[in-house]
Amino acid sequence: MQLYETMVNNHGVHIHVTEVHRDLRNEQSSLVIIPGLSESAEDYIDIMEKMVTLSPRHIVVITLRGRGQSDSPDSGYTLEDHIRDLEAAIRHLELEQFVLMGYSRGVAYQLGYAILNPKRIEGLIIGDYPAIHTQLPAGWVDFFATLPPWRGKKLFDRMKPSALHALQKDSAKVEFWSDLSRFTCPVLIIRGVKPHPGLSLEAVERYKLSLPQARIVEFEQHDHNIFEPDADEFVRTADSFLKEIKKNQ
Repeated sequence: MQLYETMVNNHGVHIHVTEVHRDLRNEQSSLVIIPGLSESAEDYIDIMEKMVTLSPRHIVVITLRGRGQSDSPDSGYTLEDHIRDLEAAIRHLELEQFVLMGYSRGVAYQLGYAILNPKRIEGLIIGDYPAIHTQLPAGWVDFFATLPPWRGKKLFDRMKPSALHALQKDSAKVEFWSDLSRFTCPVLIIRGVKPHPGLSLEAVERYKLSLPQARIVEFEQHDHNIFEPDADEFVRTADSFLKEIKKNQ
């Protein structure tokens, strides 16, 4: 699998963009992935490889500021800053229409971008998170750092403490529920079922009311981490959704 890696300059902050099958960009729907809170493109390479082995397609992972190989400025971690990262990367990729996926806190950035650019969105994959950009409380960084390594890496190996503190400081609660009804595109919502899912049953019901066209899939063997223990379940589910979009175009 050939990876293409680019650094996109967003007003002085360089954003790392990883692609596979760039040559198929105009042949079918591209999938753009927004990782979770502390994740980067490196966390999705195995997923990308599994997906293109099953069905070759153009897949993009955007590593947001403060994560992975992207720059980690000392400030500038608001919801709007993250949305501008996405805008810069997608503009650089020259994508007109695509399927947009967000996972965990990445859902907030996904929905924030999609609400501003609804005509670009061919479909949404929402990964185990409500339609809310949450405010992170004081002391959150210290608590978050005590959690077990996420997908094999400790928190401070993923993000600098300064970036985490800036993310907490700049966080503010924003709800997107009232904006969801403007989406008429296909929507796939994936929820982990085991203890500690990111998406409550109450939030699922709110999605159903706001997005009646949404397909909701529950992964019985997964918690909030919808990629483990069985990444193939995610791959099959996402691939089926993407093929359905292609068939209905």
